[in-house]
Amino acid sequence: MEKRGELKRTTARAEERASSVWVDLTRPLREGIPVYPGDPLFQARPFAEHATDGFRGTRWAFGSHTGTHLDAPFHYFVDGETLDSFPVDFFVGDAAVLDLRSTVGVDSARFAAPRSVGRPVLIEPSDLEPFEPIFDAVPFVFLRVGWAERFGRADFYNAFPSLTPETADWLADFPKLRILGLETPSLVAFPTDGSNVSDASAADRLRSFDPEFLPDAFSASPSFAPQETKISAENGTGESSVVDDAELSAPLDEAEFCADAECHRILLGRRPPILLLEGLVALERLPAFAPPSAPGERVEFDAAKTFETTVFPLLIEWSDGCPARVAARLRAGAEPDKS
Repeated sequence: MEKRGELKRTTARAEERASSVWVDLTRPLREGIPVYPGDPLFQARPFAEHATDGFRGTRWAFGSHTGTHLDAPFHYFVDGETLDSFPVDFFVGDAAVLDLRSTVGVDSARFAAPRSVGRPVLIEPSDLEPFEPIFDAVPFVFLRVGWAERFGRADFYNAFPSLTPETADWLADFPKLRILGLETPSLVAFPTDGSNVSDASAADRLRSFDPEFLPDAFSASPSFAPQETKISAENGTGESSVVDDAELSAPLDEAEFCADAECHRILLGRRPPILLLEGLVALERLPAFAPPSAPGERVEFDAAKTFETTVFPLLIEWSDGCPARVAARLRAGAEPDKS
């Protein structure tokens, strides 16, 4: 009887998987894909060809934070955990999407209101407090702000809705949360004056990794090598130009750079850590929890709006971060958000 019962349960699980829908939440990697300013470009070069070698082999080179990727504690802590130290079941769990477009995202009044060029909308604890029941219920929470659709725009890396350190502190208080997912390329945008959004961002980010601009509490890796004073940057014409000292002399907004570092350190430094999944796509294909209709209300948890998610980075030793293949399996009969 026990074997027969187990067979029925196995059959039921197989039928459920067959009737469910998988959604890929990963941005494909390719040559020419935009990367975070200052990060290595993605490169793919054949080391063997069908015509000459009888088979194809490709050599890849890319940064650890390219495309849809996970941040590990080692990204910000010299003694932090690396991705390869986490068990495989850490990367599988139930997830939920919070649709924040109308409150802090691209459809919000705050985003539409006049702002300094390149200044992001800030996601405050009060924006997430209505969703407390969801943070209490599932280990993976993804924030939808409508930013994935802006990939490739000049302001993609500069003006995205951003966490505050206070919001990171608030998130760290939820013991069940183990992966926070974002459409944005990082936690806090690094604003520019708007004169040349792409190049200004690249220059500022490269400067920001010089140790003199890091807060005293920031532990730099022993392998850290400061950037050269003069850097090469793409000028938009396919030619290389040199950014000289005068062009790099604009004061660095240390407060905002430190906010990005602080948010990372708060979440990655929690015990156990909250891993950060950045660069998600296709969240519009998933069911989502919308903000409450009235101030002060809480969003009611509904298990039917959750879904199973796998977040699998490459198994590379000593990885501070890594591109990941992310997929969501909708429950049978689940309806994606249609707004």
